[in-house]
Amino acid sequence: MKKLLLALLISVGLPACETCGPFKQEYYDIVGLQALLMRQTAAAVQVLTTGQRVSAADLQLQLRLDTQLYSAQPAPTGGFAAMACDYPSPSYTESIDSLTVTSRYDYDAQHPAGSSLNDLVQLEDEYGQQISLREWLVVPRQIGSFPNMVFRFRQAPAGSLVQQFRVRQHQTNGEVYTAETVAIEIQP
Repeated sequence: MKKLLLALLISVGLPACETCGPFKQEYYDIVGLQALLMRQTAAAVQVLTTGQRVSAADLQLQLRLDTQLYSAQPAPTGGFAAMACDYPSPSYTESIDSLTVTSRYDYDAQHPAGSSLNDLVQLEDEYGQQISLREWLVVPRQIGSFPNMVFRFRQAPAGSLVQQFRVRQHQTNGEVYTAETVAIEIQP
């Protein structure tokens, strides 16, 4: 009798949430990358445009992900299926395995034009705490925790005061995105 009841439940399926409808998981797919230079002061945040001046202490590099929203809805298979009544918020399914920041101009004697500035870049979290980019990239990072990444430079340029940054992001799925900022003048 127990076997017959179990077989019946498996073949018919258990009732799911009646008000939920079919399960639907939404996720973001990254399709591009934007790099912006910002002036962060106590009073405000301003997006910088070509040729503007900013003090090194107020300079931020912000990365924004261009995304598309997708959803997956499993086909009914019959039999036992679990269904969720709360739709989960969309998530990111991709991870960053490398990110490189360079400049089109000499930053200092150790960082000529086109060389990596990763040792000078720090990631700033939503609480204002900073971690070096090299430290942050020790393991691949799920993108969802940093959809809009904000970076600061540990020191002002000693080479050219005019700087234009390029960011290259490589993901664990093989996708590569690059973005370039406008050219600005950094005041020490």
